[in-house]
Amino acid sequence: MGETEKTSLVEVRFPEPHCRDKSGHQTRIEEFMTGCGQEVPLVPTVPSHEVRVLRARLILEEALETVKALGFRLYTKAGRSYLSFGDFQFSPEVDPNLVEIADGCADISVVAYGTLSACGIADQSLILEVDKNNLEKLEKGTVDEHGKLTKPKDHQPPEIEKLLKEQGWEQ
Repeated sequence: MGETEKTSLVEVRFPEPHCRDKSGHQTRIEEFMTGCGQEVPLVPTVPSHEVRVLRARLILEEALETVKALGFRLYTKAGRSYLSFGDFQFSPEVDPNLVEIADGCADISVVAYGTLSACGIADQSLILEVDKNNLEKLEKGTVDEHGKLTKPKDHQPPEIEKLLKEQGWEQ
């Protein structure tokens, strides 16, 4: 169990040390991950090759979707071909580095949240809606050969347009 500290008015119970810095958002993501059969270690660790490939695929897929949503397509420097997610192959050619993994994830988070801010979008209700929607996928979704949960055919997307309109967006 976690530690306890007494103050003059109330007893405060702290969570286990490994949970102290986790946001509600991260806790919901971990619930989703474990529901998909993915491991969530209790202490910092470099995950297996298979887990690293899954995370790399997910990050790249979401990044490319965001780049496209921002109105761009990616081409080689020669401009000859449009790059899509299927064009990439993941080959382990360097040793994983947990410090750089943490730094990269933090930077991706900063860039993602900065993009929300650059678009005038408040994050709280959006994140809650997407987390809730992801957890609903666990009920009928299936895990593909890469370990990614695929949504069922009848799954309804999160109501992002409604949230944006509530924030003042006029289409």
